Amino acid sequence: MSHIPNEMDIKTDLRRGVMASFSPKAFSDANLKIFLKNAQKNLDLLKNKIGNRKYTEVKERINKSGDSRKSIEKRREDLLTASSLI
Repeated sequence: MSHIPNEMDIKTDLRRGVMASFSPKAFSDANLKIFLKNAQKNLDLLKNKIGNRKYTEVKERINKSGDSRKSIEKRREDLLTASSLI
C-alpha cells in the first residue's frame, strides 16, 4: 500500500523536528535532520497543491531554522511558524 503525502505529514514532521531539537544535541540531532528532510521532500511534492506563495514562505522558514547564528528558540519558532502556515 502506498501513502500519498499531505499537509498533515509536513506539519507532523516539522513539529517532530521541534521536539527533536530539545535533545542535548539540539539542531545537530540526527532525528531532527531526518524530520526536516522528510518535510521538505513532501513540501516539494505538494508545491502545486498548496500554492507558490505558501510554498515559498514555508520553505523560507524551514531554511531559516538551519541558520546556526540564530538562537535555538528562534530556530524552533521558525519551524513552528512553518508548520502553522501549511
